[in-house]
Amino acid sequence: MDSTALAVGVFSPDGAPRFANRGMRRLLGHAGEPARLVSPSFPQLAAAGHGREAPIHRGILHFGDLRSIAHSLRGEVWRLGDELLILGEFDVVELERVVVEVSALNSRISSLQRRLVSEQKALERSLARLRATQSMLVHSEKMNALGKLAAGVAHEINNPLAFVRSNVHTLGESLGRLCAAYAALEEAALRGGPGDVTDVAEALRDDADLAFLREDAGDLVKGTLGGLARVQKIVADLRTFARLDQAEVEQSDLRESLETTLAIAGPALKSGGVQVLVEWADLPKVRCKPAELSQVFLNLLINAVQAVECRGRGNGRIAIRARDDGRRVALDFEDNGAGMTDDVRGRIFDPFFTTKPVGQGTGLGLTISHKIVVDQHGGTLSVRSTPGAGSTFTITLPKGLER
Repeated sequence: MDSTALAVGVFSPDGAPRFANRGMRRLLGHAGEPARLVSPSFPQLAAAGHGREAPIHRGILHFGDLRSIAHSLRGEVWRLGDELLILGEFDVVELERVVVEVSALNSRISSLQRRLVSEQKALERSLARLRATQSMLVHSEKMNALGKLAAGVAHEINNPLAFVRSNVHTLGESLGRLCAAYAALEEAALRGGPGDVTDVAEALRDDADLAFLREDAGDLVKGTLGGLARVQKIVADLRTFARLDQAEVEQSDLRESLETTLAIAGPALKSGGVQVLVEWADLPKVRCKPAELSQVFLNLLINAVQAVECRGRGNGRIAIRARDDGRRVALDFEDNGAGMTDDVRGRIFDPFFTTKPVGQGTGLGLTISHKIVVDQHGGTLSVRSTPGAGSTFTITLPKGLER
């Protein structure tokens, strides 16, 4: 009666218990409920073995419910008149097999956990490589945009340097003539009297045209300083564009960033004869990454310059409008270029998508611009375009960088 290794019970055909020892009670449901015999079921047993004296079932008995099997044991089922006698014992061999299987499952789980950790580390390394690649792509695209402007910037710098060089050459010749005149005057003073000095001085004044040299030297110095100031301004614009001496995130004046970018893009705009109209609003300073936004402005300007090439030199137009929308500021870059179809407009932010010929574009400019505006600044970058009429890119930025 108290054995738990053996299960003994007598049941009606519908599974109602008539007698059960302690081992059987472990396998049954709540008191008064039918026994939870899953396989074979009581209806199957009740229909089997009428008039037989041998066991009507011999093998594995599964006890549990319809959702799960709680216990399995070896046993026999005998018919006692209209009732069923169930005899069962827990199989030690079966238990050992289950233990082995559980141990094997634990081992597999441990192995899977190790693989998961290994794959997680591999993913972390891949993520680090992707971030490094992304940084390189951003830098590469920026250098690509700057490379397109390098020839124009070099031309702008070369112009003032050319007349500075010419002025310095002329000034050197004038100084040589002045030095020679002074030496002649000094020699005359040492050789003769005051009359000789006066005659030599008058001759030298006429020969060297000292009045012209005096006036021309001032103009040469003034022109040279002006040319050097122009070079200094170009270098300052480049430095401001690159933000070499400023923090990555700061309170920045978008007007200053855009004006600097326009100065950098000036040669490209001038070479294409593109007219630029800027309409400013009273914008507050925005907490942002000015170096990154300068790259966005440059990418949009370069794309606009290329888009208006179809209009011919002198007919291209770019309008930049700034406005304060409350919690955000907005910048519109509108051009009267060729425009885009819906298919192209839907793909312009995809990496490596470009409509330019092979070798003339990376397809990363707008992708990186979108990432800078959306991911790094929590803003939006959208586009409206009509084929044959032009396109408008709109940037919106929150006034406070929350990320």
